[in-house]
This record gives sequence, structure tokens and C-alpha cells, in this order.
Amino acid sequence: MWTYVGPAILGLIFVVGVIGNSLVITVILSKQSMRTVTNFLLLNLAVADMAFLVVCIPFTAHKFITMKWIFGDTACKVVQYFVYVTAYITVYTLVAISALRYMTIVWSTQTQFIRTKRNVIVFIVSIWTVTFGANIPVMLLHEVKYPSAAFSYCGLEGKAVEPLFLTFFILSYALPLIAIIFLYVLILFHLRQQKSTLDQTRDRTNHAFRIIVAVIVVFALTWLPHHVNSLVSVYGALPTQTWYQALRVLWYCMAYGNSCANPLIYNYGSQEFRKSFKEAIYCKNKPKKTRVINEVSKPQKVVLQNSFVSKNHESK
Repeated sequence: MWTYVGPAILGLIFVVGVIGNSLVITVILSKQSMRTVTNFLLLNLAVADMAFLVVCIPFTAHKFITMKWIFGDTACKVVQYFVYVTAYITVYTLVAISALRYMTIVWSTQTQFIRTKRNVIVFIVSIWTVTFGANIPVMLLHEVKYPSAAFSYCGLEGKAVEPLFLTFFILSYALPLIAIIFLYVLILFHLRQQKSTLDQTRDRTNHAFRIIVAVIVVFALTWLPHHVNSLVSVYGALPTQTWYQALRVLWYCMAYGNSCANPLIYNYGSQEFRKSFKEAIYCKNKPKKTRVINEVSKPQKVVLQNSFVSKNHESK
């Protein structure tokens, strides 16, 4: 059953993720009020998720159905490479967002010169460059394996398995999440110490705060089973029963599902994102003249007040 249920779930993740992340990219790039420092980092998340969805999901779905890897060594290396690259990009972008929230809330005045669009663009370019370079060994080590005539898979064996899985768990999951938790503990401690001003800043900070925390929690929960399974495969013995194989498929789907979750969170939790998503869909079916009239008629004040991350609290 899971031979077909898994690919069906992955297909749904692919459709929802491509549409959702395309909308995130579109509204941030096309709408001036959405081009804030934090939203540029959310844009980076969307680009990483899109790369993961397009490059990885079709091959994984085919593997679930046929139990064979028929695409050769080159595709094997590229797909595994992008799994690692996009995972690192995602989690370290979340660390950057957490650090940005810490600086904005705790050291707002002192860190204004850091919290600029120029600096965040430099960070984004740097993290992609470093991650692409650092994960070249992943691409070199993976290849197609043929345990039997009826079964083949894209993976790695031998002495490289343990250090690679352990490094991936520590650097793409454990350490970044520890850093994120530490930053949010500091933020909460600061807010508790500033009770006199908390009421004044609650409306400006808490909404964005909750949405970003939701993104981080979803990432942590969706990737945890996959990492546990990988570590058990290295340091223990995986069960061979059918129920466990079904769980493994489910865990794959959970990890992959993280790539479609963020746009859903933005749509549910942010009035400005929800409004912008509707405008992006609606305006595609409207004549250009009507769209311009509608944009002119909107009070700019409303846009700024409802922005997910207001420009009043981030440097341009």
C-alpha cells in the first residue's frame, strides 16, 4: 500500500509546495512593502524549498513506486547533493532569522547598521556559496548500488556512512536548533525584564515572533524522525518488518513536507501575506489598467501597519 500512498503524498507536497513557494517569491519581489530584511530571509527559504521540491521529490516518488534507481550515477549525485545543500540553507537561514529577531528586540538601536538589506543579501550569497562548496564530498560519495537484480538504490556504503550521517545530524539539525533555542530564550528573558514596555511593543513584535517560531518548530518536528532513523541505521539495527518500512516512508514524507509548510504558515498567521497571496492570484486574471487603479487607491498607511515585518522596525 505504501508503495503508492508515499508517492501520492509526495505528489501533493510537490503541488502545494511549488504553488505556495512561488507565491511567496512573487509577493516579496513584486510588492515594495514586503521587501523587509526578515522577508528577504523568508524569500531565501522559499527558494531553497523550491529547489528541493523540483530536484528531489520526482526522483524519490519514482523510487518508492519501482524500488529501483534507474536514473544513473549523475542524477543520484545531484539529487543527494541538493538534499544536503537545501537542508543546510534552510536551517542556517532560520538561525539568521532568529539572530535578526534577537537583535531587533534586544539591541534594536545598537544593531541598526547590521540589519540592512545589503547585509542580508551578502549573507544569502555567502551561505549558498559556502554550502555548495562544503557539500561537494556528498556528491562525490553517492552512487547507485545494486544489491540484487530486482533492487537498486542511490546511496553510499562503507566508512563514509557514519561520519557523513553524524556530521549532517550535528551541523544541519542539532547545533542550529540549540543556537535558535538559546536566542529565543534570551529574547523571552529580555521581554520578561521589560514588562513596563511589553504592552507597547506586543502588537509590533509578538505576531511576527509567533509566526517565525511556528516555522522553526515545524522544521524541527518534520526532520526529527528522519535524523533518528539515519542514526539508528548507523549505530543500531533497523527493524525489517513491514510496519517499520511504512514508517520510513512516512518519515520521508514528513521531512519533504517541510518544504511546503512555510507558505501555509504565512497564509494562516500573517494578514499581509494572506492579502498579498490573494492579490497575486487575483491580479493575474485582471487587466493591467484595473490593477494599477486598485494599487493607487490603497492607503499606504494600512499596508505598513499590517505588514508581517513592518519597515518601522527593520532597517532598509
